[in-house]
Amino acid sequence: MWCYRYEEAIGLDHLRLIEVVEPTPEADEIVIRMLAASLNYRDLAIARGHYHAGVSPPLVPLSDGAGRVVACGANVTRFAVGDLVCPLYLPDWLDGPITPAKAARRLGGPSDGTYSELLCVREHGAVLAPRHLDAVEAATLPVAALTAWHSLFAQGGLQSGMTVLVHGVGGVASFAIQFAKLAGAKVAVIVAGTERVKFARDLGADHIVDPADYRCWPSDVRRFAPGGVDRVIDVAGSTLSSSIACCGPEGVVHMVGYSAGTQAPLDLFTAIRHAITLKAASAGHRASFERMVGAMESGGIRPLIGDTFRRAEFPQALAALDRRGRAGKIVLDFF
Repeated sequence: MWCYRYEEAIGLDHLRLIEVVEPTPEADEIVIRMLAASLNYRDLAIARGHYHAGVSPPLVPLSDGAGRVVACGANVTRFAVGDLVCPLYLPDWLDGPITPAKAARRLGGPSDGTYSELLCVREHGAVLAPRHLDAVEAATLPVAALTAWHSLFAQGGLQSGMTVLVHGVGGVASFAIQFAKLAGAKVAVIVAGTERVKFARDLGADHIVDPADYRCWPSDVRRFAPGGVDRVIDVAGSTLSSSIACCGPEGVVHMVGYSAGTQAPLDLFTAIRHAITLKAASAGHRASFERMVGAMESGGIRPLIGDTFRRAEFPQALAALDRRGRAGKIVLDFF
């Protein structure tokens, strides 16, 4: 079978297409024929050597993906051959709080990822994809969609009638807008450009915040939510203080990315005055994933896909991911 793997070192110059032996499942394992994989900022950071945790070659990259089950071990009960499934980014985090042991294995680094023809995982490390999605769409779920869902609901306790501020219309953000609206929340989106504003509106945004001057965000947001918003999905990182200033009392700011940089100035006085809670996201557990799948099926939610590339076009896909202000998810279609 084929796979793409960083060989001598981590970096695009060392990415090779190689042939390896096809996996044979143990009793509690399934083999998935991968049909698509989507990209996240961690993939870009790993490829450039900027990731916050150490990874080493040889390594099969990419954390997200979807495919069909082609073989099941003798004791497998959760899946059957032919099922469309998503392997878990954190295959050992099934439920409950995150722990070092549950976070030790992460697909795409430090563990081998989804950029492969076949992937063998334990049956507890995968979920059935939503029935209304195809493989390209389902490939966007394990990191971006689950991060948005887990942040808003498992960590954020989002309820109908609350207000949410979302940065942009990228991968996590586009899911967050849809999930918040499905829950009955009102959503403001920080976004610029005619096309991206239209995407935000189509996804359900109730109010558009102009990102031109971050110092004006709080006053603009208060025209939408006079007391400040209840929840913020901040994918930029460097905008932390402005996100905090947009919150009402006891608001929650979810830090889910660092697309605009890894350093964030923090105005402690503003944080104390607003009595905010700051939460850093790390995707979510399998139980959250399964609840998210049910909500997506009942609500008919589909991912916003920005660009689709062919299997061998990983460098071009990374370049598209790196463009500021992009909309939706970047996906590699293996077929």
